[in-house]
Amino acid sequence: MVVETDGTVRMRGDSGPGVAVRILADDGRLRLVSGNELVGDWPINELGINTLQDGFAIRAEGEEFVLRAVDDASLAEEMGIVAASPRMARKVAALHNPEEPETAPAPDALAEPKSNVVAIALALGGGLVLLGGTFLRIAPTPGASPQTIEETAGSNGAEFWLAFVVGGLLMVAVAYAMSIGTRWARAVALLVMTGVVVLFGWVISRNAGDASHLTAYGFIAGGLVVGVGVLFSGGLQNSE
Repeated sequence: MVVETDGTVRMRGDSGPGVAVRILADDGRLRLVSGNELVGDWPINELGINTLQDGFAIRAEGEEFVLRAVDDASLAEEMGIVAASPRMARKVAALHNPEEPETAPAPDALAEPKSNVVAIALALGGGLVLLGGTFLRIAPTPGASPQTIEETAGSNGAEFWLAFVVGGLLMVAVAYAMSIGTRWARAVALLVMTGVVVLFGWVISRNAGDASHLTAYGFIAGGLVVGVGVLFSGGLQNSE
């Protein structure tokens, strides 16, 4: 690593500020340049170097001088004398491991984790409605002949099985949208639930007294109870 920094050099024992020099350390050599004049050029392994409180005491060619450097930590590392001084070792360690400024937690980290309980409950309700619609399609009227089933299928609410199946699928889809944080999920959930509730109420009122599809109606009603309970419990709004 090439180290180039500014500093001063003075003979050991002199009290003056010293001579301003440019310090270069690379390829195992230490060079001092003052202006356009080369002050010294030595192999580092032939120098006697001791660390001082504010620089280095260097013996070269029988002379001893004091060298001070702006970037003394990098210079000490290049000259291989880091361990000679605990102070210098700390400065070199700080050079390679600067303290990172403390950062405030991200806003998302401060927020409470979003719960998927509401989405799961709505998906469960959609599954019940979907199952009820399927039962409307496949469950025969007890004791009825195939011809009777065919003749009465359009007058006991079974003809709406597909609407309930689609409604259940939409509830499940909206539940998934809620689980991934989609903003419009609540509004769509309200529309879907309103449509399925109105349809179910109309079918029940139209076929009052018809007990041929109680199981299917029970599943649909259970799914609607779960869905409506979720929508109006306040949990859905908090999950967004």
